[in-house]
Amino acid sequence: MANAGMNPKALQYIMGHANITMTLDYYTHVDACSVKAEMERLAA
Repeated sequence: MANAGMNPKALQYIMGHANITMTLDYYTHVDACSVKAEMERLAA
């Protein structure tokens, strides 16, 4: 869900994490393709 663009705070709430760090550090992953896609999105 995080990689699909869901708001991280909403995802934190759904998963029941008390701390956003748990959600971001353990359940989101970044690879070269996703970084490139984000940079292209920002440039548009």
